[in-house]
Amino acid sequence: MSSPTFDSLRETLKNLRRRRSNLFILKQLSYFVIAFSLLILSLSALSLFLEPSKSGTTFLFALSLISIGLLLWRLIHVLGRQTTDDRRLAHYVEENIPDLEQRLLTSLEFTEEDLVNGKDGVSQQFIQQLWQDAQEHVQIQQQQVETVAPSRTSYLSMASAAGVATIVLALFLSSDVLFNAASRLAWPFAISEPVLVVEVIPDIEISVEPGDLEMQRGDSVTIIARVINAIPGTINLRLQDDNVNWRDATMNRDGSGSDSATYSYFIPSLQEDTTYYVTFDERGEQSSPQYQIDLFDLPQIEQIDLAMDYPDYTEIEDVIEEDSGDMVVPEGTEVELVVTFNKNIATALVEFDESYSADEDEINPLPAYENINLVMDGNIGRATFTVNQDGVYRISATDFSDLQSKNPLDYFIRAIEDTPPELALKRPGQDQEVMPLEEVVLEIDANDDYGLSKFTLNYSVVGADEVEVDFLPEQNLREVSGDELIYLEDLDVEPGDFVSYFLTLADNNGLRGPSEVISDIYFLQVIPTDQEFRRSGGGGGGQGAGGGQGDGADSSALVQIQK
Repeated sequence: MSSPTFDSLRETLKNLRRRRSNLFILKQLSYFVIAFSLLILSLSALSLFLEPSKSGTTFLFALSLISIGLLLWRLIHVLGRQTTDDRRLAHYVEENIPDLEQRLLTSLEFTEEDLVNGKDGVSQQFIQQLWQDAQEHVQIQQQQVETVAPSRTSYLSMASAAGVATIVLALFLSSDVLFNAASRLAWPFAISEPVLVVEVIPDIEISVEPGDLEMQRGDSVTIIARVINAIPGTINLRLQDDNVNWRDATMNRDGSGSDSATYSYFIPSLQEDTTYYVTFDERGEQSSPQYQIDLFDLPQIEQIDLAMDYPDYTEIEDVIEEDSGDMVVPEGTEVELVVTFNKNIATALVEFDESYSADEDEINPLPAYENINLVMDGNIGRATFTVNQDGVYRISATDFSDLQSKNPLDYFIRAIEDTPPELALKRPGQDQEVMPLEEVVLEIDANDDYGLSKFTLNYSVVGADEVEVDFLPEQNLREVSGDELIYLEDLDVEPGDFVSYFLTLADNNGLRGPSEVISDIYFLQVIPTDQEFRRSGGGGGGQGAGGGQGDGADSSALVQIQK
């Protein structure tokens, strides 16, 4: 009774042997086809070149039979030597898949009899385990094992054989003289005495593409000429775009057969209506009919000018950007598009895409741009819109012949937002302890991208009326520095009082209204003069120090409450 594991290993090797054998046969048959095709082509070409008599053709026929016989003998001989036993095949697999680590080769050292009866020094369990381990690794790498015999060479040989055979067959079919030579060589006994044949030369035929044509001005075109029953060395393309003068261009030969050839000439950009034909010298001068290429113009944008009317609050001088299209402007800018086309236009439309910066979660999103029609005056169109967000626009046009523009370009709109004003409290910059007779200096810097409309300081003793100081000498200044000297003595403060102060800024946004910024509230804590002196001198008695700490804790709590 055989082991399933052993049978599985044998079946795997059997499949691999069959695959190798098939690939080997395929490769040898491909070599045979290549050699056979080249042999027939060579002998046919030799027969065509030598033009032998009937006896000479018979000799070549005998030589071809001998050669074909030798090729068949070699094919049979090579196929007969293709034998491989399991151990050689396993060794081949191990060489190509090192990860098997000799498991497959080692497992084949034992037979089914060894599994049943055992073997000197080796237990039945070890043999069974060895087979199972080899089978498991073969299954893990099943795909690699099944494809270890490379098929690329065999398939490449098959493809080469098919290509060679196809080329040889095409040569015979495309050349009557070569086909006749092969026919004579295939059965020379049917050759009769030569008969004088008068060859009738066919007329030369010329075909030209694309012939008559209408196309967009500036596009490219390739002129193709096919000549049948002749293969001229050179062929000229004659072009006329002014109704007076002809200019010649030599066409390139792309390919040729036994009695025909193809020529081409590429024109990268045609700018004028053109008449053309081809001519060459072969059995006299040969010419094609004349053809006409008529050009038309699709609507195209030649220039876009932008007239920028900036919001008044920015105090930016209005400008005109010529030959532009993209724009980077403050929000609220009114833009006039002045579009120049290459021809008179019937209708033109400015199409907007949604803003790239649109936020789906935004509570009050800005309204999207609406498409607008250009007001046309000949080949110039005008339209006006106000920039309120980022976006993209493109312009499409239709002329009076209903020709429409193709692939309009995208132009970008970048809206610069008005940022809130900024302030910096340079001095003191934090809460501070002061004495009742002290003078406190406040220094503040403020700025805005387009100008300030408000810059004030508000301070007061906690519980008393506020004092407001306006630091803005005039409206719309972009950078302002303010300073204020607070005389605590004039405020009649006593130890334990707090002086609070804060700053207010606003810009001059004329679209959505000024953006206001209010600073944090800062405190000046009034402490006794002797306490300041004691702290400066390094502290006093234990009870006084304890009392001072208690007062400080209470003051800090009060500051937090006030904030």
